[in-house]
Amino acid sequence: MTRRDFILKLLAYGITLVLCAIFNYFVFPLTPLPVPLLLPVCTVAAGCLEGGQFGAGFGVASGLLLATLGHGGWGYVALLAFVGWVSGLLGQYVLRQDLWGHVICCVVLLVVWEAVQLLGVATSTSAPLGVLLSLAAGEGLCSLVCAFPIYGMNRFCCVHYGRIYHE
Repeated sequence: MTRRDFILKLLAYGITLVLCAIFNYFVFPLTPLPVPLLLPVCTVAAGCLEGGQFGAGFGVASGLLLATLGHGGWGYVALLAFVGWVSGLLGQYVLRQDLWGHVICCVVLLVVWEAVQLLGVATSTSAPLGVLLSLAAGEGLCSLVCAFPIYGMNRFCCVHYGRIYHE
């Protein structure tokens, strides 16, 4: 892969990341649906398709965007880098690098992410557990539905610009 191809691939993935951020922060809040976790799901897709090293780098970019837009702290940079790296390793060595490998990684990510958020909110507020569970389930389900088009966008970048690593 030449330097030009690599730069085109990074630009394509960057456009995908920015599109996910626009939908996550400017389109979905206007709908009555729960706001999905598009940036972590996009990180999982890039990691599953391109491998651990690219997934970690994409996770850093995704975490920087997430922290810059004010959704979370700067710890999300390291967290999403770890998520991208782990999903990349799972995609390369354990699961297949296809839609179902991506869906499995997304389900694991969403269950862990929502459980940690649920525990954090449940310990700091007096909201009933049933309300918190229904909110977490709706957000996770909406994120899982959005995982399919996000995989398609990332797959487009992967197929049309070639994989970075060599199998």
